[in-house]
Amino acid sequence: MIPKHTIASMIGGPEIAILIVTFLFIGLFIAVVLLIKSLIRKNVFAKNEGQQKEVAKMKLDAVRSQLNPHFMFNALAGIQNLMNKNDIENANRYLGKFARLTRNVLEAKEQISISEEIGLLNDYLQMEQLRFKFYYQINTEDHLDIENLEIPSMLLQPFAENAVKHGINELKDNGSVNINFTSRGNDLILSIADNGPGFSSNLKSEGHGIQLMKNRINLYNSISKQTKMMMNIQSGNQGTLITIMLTNWL
Repeated sequence: MIPKHTIASMIGGPEIAILIVTFLFIGLFIAVVLLIKSLIRKNVFAKNEGQQKEVAKMKLDAVRSQLNPHFMFNALAGIQNLMNKNDIENANRYLGKFARLTRNVLEAKEQISISEEIGLLNDYLQMEQLRFKFYYQINTEDHLDIENLEIPSMLLQPFAENAVKHGINELKDNGSVNINFTSRGNDLILSIADNGPGFSSNLKSEGHGIQLMKNRINLYNSISKQTKMMMNIQSGNQGTLITIMLTNWL
């Protein structure tokens, strides 16, 4: 048996220093390896997240491109209807408003001001008033800076189309559409209501435009982390109310 003081003398002095340096080197090497692995994982995650956002943006553009022809088809059908009735004066007025709306569609802006959105809604609803007799009103809260506050372009357009086409077109003079831009805290709230017969929760009865808008909102939410869109649809015998909340928008 080797005495304890002999063992201590065997690993004393320079040997202890070498042992400590060796352990430090091994520990540093392990730390560097773990750091490199962590950076690689983060880089791969960031790359994948970036690719996912690009894919989502392309899908969003595809949905938007489907919305625009859908709107144009309905408008052209309206013009054709007026021409078949030999109502040339109203057909010309319809064409003038349609030209302004088409220009906005072709510009394909990501966002427009609330004021611009209201102008487009006025053009569309006044076009439809040439075909159907109904009342509409657009209201905004006084404190909202509608000239500078922007929202995704043509956000309410498909719902306005749905309200006219599936809601009030058979109510004659009794049909009404009410659109409101309000706020709650930091959230911007957009709503559109009609007094039509409503529809069931079956997606087919909602109309093509609403389903496309659902897809658009889902894709927008997959891209945006700070602001989210939330949509709620209430529909029954007394009419339909669609509310879109843009969270943390103000």
